[in-house]
Amino acid sequence: MQKVSDINILSITLEIDGKRSLFILLAKDGSINRLGTGTIDNKENDLFIGTNEEQLFDHAISYISDDMLQYMGSYDIPDQKGAPCRLSIGLQFNDGEENGFDFSYGSESEGPADEISELLIAVVQITEPWYRSQ
Repeated sequence: MQKVSDINILSITLEIDGKRSLFILLAKDGSINRLGTGTIDNKENDLFIGTNEEQLFDHAISYISDDMLQYMGSYDIPDQKGAPCRLSIGLQFNDGEENGFDFSYGSESEGPADEISELLIAVVQITEPWYRSQ
């Protein structure tokens, strides 16, 4: 079984109504990529790529627990209302394996579990200062 300590890349993609609203990639080596705000009316489509000296990756993965990794997979949340949303959280592990979470839901209905929502919000907040400085 994979552990959080084995993760070396975290990526998050949020599509709303078929359009990419957010993309974030953080790597253990300090690499960072970000596009968008994650809002339903996102107008920011420039992808910024760079590195950071801060421990953004370590801070981000602190929101993931080993228990959460047991539930990696795809989920189609029922009773979807509003714009169709797809949240993908990709994880690459030290052994090269890739896995993660994929959620389909509606913008005006129940979304992913609280732990996943907290991870998404935290990663956006963690990367926001770097993103704004670009």
